[in-house]
Amino acid sequence: MDASHAMTNAEPVPAFDSHPASGSRPGWREAGDGRALLLLHGWSLSGEAFDGQRALARDGYRVIAPDHAGHGLSAALPHAGQASLAQLAADVAGLIGYLGLQDVVVIGWSMGAMVAWELMRGEPTLPLAAIGAIDMTPRLASAADWPHGLHAHYDTAQAAHMAAHVRQDWPRLIDSVRAGLWAAGSKPDALEMDRIAGIMRQCAPDALAALWEDMARQDYRAALRDARLPLFHLVGERSRLYAPAVGQATLALQPAARLVTIGGTGHAPHMERPAAFNAALAQMLAWLDSLASSGSLASTDAQASSR
Repeated sequence: MDASHAMTNAEPVPAFDSHPASGSRPGWREAGDGRALLLLHGWSLSGEAFDGQRALARDGYRVIAPDHAGHGLSAALPHAGQASLAQLAADVAGLIGYLGLQDVVVIGWSMGAMVAWELMRGEPTLPLAAIGAIDMTPRLASAADWPHGLHAHYDTAQAAHMAAHVRQDWPRLIDSVRAGLWAAGSKPDALEMDRIAGIMRQCAPDALAALWEDMARQDYRAALRDARLPLFHLVGERSRLYAPAVGQATLALQPAARLVTIGGTGHAPHMERPAAFNAALAQMLAWLDSLASSGSLASTDAQASSR
């Protein structure tokens, strides 16, 4: 390790500044200055799930973590009860415009990955540089040609059943949902489990139910095949939700993408081993820089504009 890198790591990690929701604009947290990293959280959590990524602000990044409608800072947004992935993507697009962001790397975790893919598919004029996904399948419901859904056998009937339970008694489901975040055979300490439960209790059950049903309806395989932006996937080695085959099958949809498996982690590698996750993300960001310096991104844009 060189001296400059050691000095960077010795610097204190900046705190997140929180910004409340306003009108139809979601609330968000941010730390640092520089190139924007837009981190989109998963179902029933909030931007607080990216607390371990504040450290990236020391490396010259502006780390921005919005809360989706019905979650955290955005729990009471007017459209939370009718939330959909398209609406969440529109919220993120509006925030990108409001903050004046350019050359944005969007990284979505779980449901947040679907929001990122929806953003790529539905907002093609946004100034995005790349799309990253954390431990997520492009199709939640399994099918004959896609045996890679949630738990490898999920279907829309199960999703409707889950949504009904969420609407009826969300607090009773929190323990089972948070248990699925961690690597198989492990769990965080009691304080971390309490913190996660506290975040989950802030969510609006109607929004959670609507989003769960909408996720089960989606299929982003075509969007990944036709992607005009660089893609990368960061997956947990011991995810309780998705087998290693899911990452490989998702990569096969767009072989030009990159896939990194983070050892000793489950569905939430950025929370379980933040330093290892941040190092893996840094590799992806360096790869993006190499594409830009070699002109590969420019040629991709030219190909896209000719379609």
